[in-house]
Amino acid sequence: MLSVDVIKEKLQSALSIDRYIHTLGVAEEAQKLAAVYGDAELVKKAEYAGLLHDCAKDYPDDMKKRFCKEYHVPVDDVMKKQLGLIHPFLGAEVAKREYGVEDEDIIGAIRWHTTGKPEMTVLEKIVFIADYIEPNRKPFDGLEKARKLAYEDLDKAMAYILESTIEYVKERNRALHPYSVEALKYYKRITE
Repeated sequence: MLSVDVIKEKLQSALSIDRYIHTLGVAEEAQKLAAVYGDAELVKKAEYAGLLHDCAKDYPDDMKKRFCKEYHVPVDDVMKKQLGLIHPFLGAEVAKREYGVEDEDIIGAIRWHTTGKPEMTVLEKIVFIADYIEPNRKPFDGLEKARKLAYEDLDKAMAYILESTIEYVKERNRALHPYSVEALKYYKRITE
């Protein structure tokens, strides 16, 4: 795996300035959460996963489609309608191929940081949550509650963020991925 410094250097040319700033915020937040919920190894993995979570996000759509074919990344009907949902799945492959990531925990955290899924690992939850609450986010309704929950209970934070995200997607008439619906059902069930 490439060093953190080399990854940051590569990301600066792969991402817009705003996306790069967001990425640094996610890595920082993920490390803070990992320090609360795990050990030094988890903190290190959280840094890598946070840095690489959006590594494929700024690719042009035609490039995303081409790389999905080339890297054998399955693209379902919802992803075809909502191309923004491709980047975490493609990003997991890009992290392996272009950044030398072999750690399945890190790859999983990149893969599931947008849709979520039932029974996520601690690292997967941390990156999902950090992406939502990172310090550079412009304030929006529910952000402070999500930040508070993140440091109290990861599962409750997952349920809250998934519910808010699903509401946001529905209000904008965007395609909602079944993974997110399944994840919300799961996290509501285990936190009630």
